[in-house]
Amino acid sequence: MAPKTHISYLDTIRGLAALAVISEHFVIAYGLPCETPLCQQLLDFSPLHIWWDGSAAVSMFFVLSGVVLSLRYFRAGHIPDLSEFHLARFLINRMFRIWLPYLLVLLISTGLFVNTFDSEILRTSLPATDWITGMWHKFPLTPTDMLRESFLLKLPALIVLLPQAWTLSIELVLSLLLPVGLLLAGRGTSWLVFFGLLATSLLGVSIFLLHFLLGMTIARHYTDLTHYLSGRRWQRRLLLLAGLAFYTCATFVPSELVGDKAVWLGSGLGAGLILMFVLGSKDAQRLLSQPVLRQIGKVSYSAYLSHMAILICLTPLVLKFLEGFTENRLALWFGGWLITIACVQGVSLLFYHWLEIPSMRLGRRVTDAIAAIGTPTL
Repeated sequence: MAPKTHISYLDTIRGLAALAVISEHFVIAYGLPCETPLCQQLLDFSPLHIWWDGSAAVSMFFVLSGVVLSLRYFRAGHIPDLSEFHLARFLINRMFRIWLPYLLVLLISTGLFVNTFDSEILRTSLPATDWITGMWHKFPLTPTDMLRESFLLKLPALIVLLPQAWTLSIELVLSLLLPVGLLLAGRGTSWLVFFGLLATSLLGVSIFLLHFLLGMTIARHYTDLTHYLSGRRWQRRLLLLAGLAFYTCATFVPSELVGDKAVWLGSGLGAGLILMFVLGSKDAQRLLSQPVLRQIGKVSYSAYLSHMAILICLTPLVLKFLEGFTENRLALWFGGWLITIACVQGVSLLFYHWLEIPSMRLGRRVTDAIAAIGTPTL
């Protein structure tokens, strides 16, 4: 059985991870919807934390990226088919897929920042934290500073306009390493492991390289995994439970004891186990393929790019509007959260059609033009 080159339910997983990041930023900005210490502990230090566990979601992004980018090259089995891999085409398409939409949203965010920086902070009954109120108020930027944030391959230490862009910088670098990973995968999984450990421990490459390579390994064994797990319900359930435990390990394993890298590795392993469960479960695939969920997945990149600007500029106005109907903290919290999510999805749908699709089409035109001239294959 040859793997599909595009699997819609994997898009849904990315979309749900993006929602977790958005929810985490809302929680950091306005706290949890809790009025008792027990509620606080349940939502903060239990697997229930998963709906706003943005850190684990970042791990899922990188593992998922390794799966999605490499899956098409393992149609015939464990050895990647590189006969149609055009290095220039791949690199250009990745630049247009990630960088160009980022630049366009960065330009929009710059305009909003300039309009916001000197404005008065809107106070609401649901008090905002200094983290969100100071995001575009405490850090003045010169035109040179703004220009530095446009260079996604080397972002400044302090990212103001799109603070979530640090993951995009790593994503772009890791995706550019795909050709190396494919060549190593052709020799065996042990080569990927050796390369990952060498690069992260001695060469200073981001720890998320290991997440990306785990995703490549899952793609390499896609056929075997789907065949083995499809008829083994209890094994799938155990895989899911183990995956959720590792994925949410930050909630019960203090990073002060084991270190941040260990927590990242744990959540990355959990992400990989969850993905393997989904690859082997038809029920999970049907659930994740529902039209509404697929739509969330389709616009997930635009949602990730745009949500901070919405949280900074629009959410306070939403909360102020809701204050005209209720002063109840829980009602304000849930109303603000739901409307923020809805606004992000609406804006993301527009950005997907106006920014993402044109960027991808432009990338294909450029690569087709280069292909007409003739490009080297890997």
